[in-house]
Amino acid sequence: MSQIQRIISLVPSSTEILYYLGLETLVVGVTEHCNFPEEVKYKEKIGTFAQPRVSSILSLKPDMVVADSAVHGKIIGELKNTGIKVLASAPSNLEAVFYLMSEIGRLCGIENTAGPVIDSLRERVLMLGQKSIYKRPRVYLLMSANPFITPGHGSFQYDALQTAGAELMNFDSNNSYVRLHWEQIKKFDPEVILFCGVEKGQEPPPRCKGCAAGKPLCRRTPEDFITGEWGQITAVRTNRLYPVSCDTICRPGPRLIDGMERLHSRYLYTY
Repeated sequence: MSQIQRIISLVPSSTEILYYLGLETLVVGVTEHCNFPEEVKYKEKIGTFAQPRVSSILSLKPDMVVADSAVHGKIIGELKNTGIKVLASAPSNLEAVFYLMSEIGRLCGIENTAGPVIDSLRERVLMLGQKSIYKRPRVYLLMSANPFITPGHGSFQYDALQTAGAELMNFDSNNSYVRLHWEQIKKFDPEVILFCGVEKGQEPPPRCKGCAAGKPLCRRTPEDFITGEWGQITAVRTNRLYPVSCDTICRPGPRLIDGMERLHSRYLYTY
């Protein structure tokens, strides 16, 4: 039987995984950015995703803290020095996402129940990949417009978009995120442009604390980044510019597969 009875999640996607695996009763603390599922709002808040408070974490006496190895390096060291078990990861592809889910299940002693749940997600990804072997539209995911930033080979988003049926830009590096020049985008000439924003029917979420109005993230509409020079891009000429919810496509958790299926059926398969 697992000795882990009290868990704190510093990562919104990991919080979603914990709930998805039925471990919500073990969760005693989350960040202010952990907003799904709805019930998570009742959990104790220990700070933000980028700036969790060590004092708040320690006060809740967790057996395990789930962290992001790319963001929480300093805090991970502090927590380990106190004897707290830390599960830290930063998934760079879909397989790494599934591995994280499996590790959470193993450490919490629910391998037998978590396994089939994770396998069902793998099966959905496998089926999606099989559907996406035909015509692939050239797709550009705009994560920032100043400077231009898009997922690179070392990101789970790149793997997710390819699996969903997108043809993406090829890069020489294995960086997670790549800064581009306008000429590179122009040469690639995307047929579909996806941007982090609000999908149809969604209410615009409030900006994160400290997020200035002019910050080149949290895009809402194409008008936020489309200027005259974009008119020569195929996606702009054909009006194939689509907002995608960052809560799905930018979180390495169960809803990532939902987002992939939605992208495939709405914007990629029908191209």
